[in-house]
Amino acid sequence: MRSTLHDPLLTPENRLWRAVLEQAYVDAESGFDYDAGDDDDGDGPPEQLRARGYLRGDSKPDAAALTLVCDFAEVPADRVLNWARRNYPRPKATANAPIQSALAAGHVGVRHSRARSCAAVSA
Repeated sequence: MRSTLHDPLLTPENRLWRAVLEQAYVDAESGFDYDAGDDDDGDGPPEQLRARGYLRGDSKPDAAALTLVCDFAEVPADRVLNWARRNYPRPKATANAPIQSALAAGHVGVRHSRARSCAAVSA
């Protein structure tokens, strides 16, 4: 029998944030009914891909948000990140990667051209 004296006191707020982490885990594990052939190429339900990226801390905003949630839940963020990176490796580059990078480059180009046109108007 486990003693409750040695368990940390979890507040309702801690439990809420742990439920947020649990939902991220459930979303990362979901997609068993998703029929897209082999899932090793990074193709999967968007919720699953977003949840795995969030748990791995793929982007700075994801890593910052995960760290904050872990702090609120009183769970070590470094353990969650290490576990997720070990269990959910990043997907391999897909055929759409060149298209996405070209679109991103075009988007940056649009921002720079707008900045140049605004500078020309103000001059």
